[in-house]
Amino acid sequence: MAEPRDSSPPSLKERLRQRRKQMGRARSPNRDEPVDGNALEEGTVVLHEMFARMVTLHPGNIAKKSGKSICLQEADALRVAESAGLPVPHVHSAETTSDGKNYISMDYIKGQVLSDIWTGLSGEEKKAISSQLRDILVIMRSIPAPEAHIGGCAGEKKEFNDYLLASLFPQIPSPIYAAFSRRLRTNHRIVFTHADLSPRNIIVRDAKVVGIIDWEDAGWYPEYWEYVKFFQRSTTEDGDWRCHADDIFPCGYPDELVDYIALSKWQSP
Repeated sequence: MAEPRDSSPPSLKERLRQRRKQMGRARSPNRDEPVDGNALEEGTVVLHEMFARMVTLHPGNIAKKSGKSICLQEADALRVAESAGLPVPHVHSAETTSDGKNYISMDYIKGQVLSDIWTGLSGEEKKAISSQLRDILVIMRSIPAPEAHIGGCAGEKKEFNDYLLASLFPQIPSPIYAAFSRRLRTNHRIVFTHADLSPRNIIVRDAKVVGIIDWEDAGWYPEYWEYVKFFQRSTTEDGDWRCHADDIFPCGYPDELVDYIALSKWQSP
């Protein structure tokens, strides 16, 4: 029998949005506002455009992310990653203009997006890239968390578990809710996490990983979160990408992945 709850909790997406707002990472609800491409300076090339977001390449090999929905805290994550010696763009500036748009200016990393070439690589090349990513993850997971966290987790594992449970349907049967509550462990380490380690965010050149981009969801999360998101974010277009998880991750978390998949089936849309 379902156990009624007082009121419908916000969805996981809404809770993430609320958390970002608390941490200074609010996303604009106005995602359909077009970006004015006519206002671009001469010599600027549009690399990517979607809704109210644009990535442009400027003279001097400078890339700019712009739009009301751009998270300025991505710049903080990039600085943390760069300070640890990771292959990421160097940030030059991050600001909000008077019209409410956010801008992040950074170096442009030349190379090929891994998603464009992955399926055509040899097994040896895939293994080499996977090994490089593994080394990168080892470094990331050794970065100590500062007092002011920049991700969706404030460093308390129980808080993160409560956060996941609060996203479940109000009408979830109480035995299932209790089972999820028991299975969500609280002894995972909190580590620096990219949270979208997919081929579209990896830049390579001559079979060498030269850049990891798109750090807007990065922060300090339970150690299994990178693994879960690795499987969640990749698509069939990435071919056998997920089959290389054992080569990429220093430690696997298949039990936590299965738990999250099961939990997600009961989450509010």
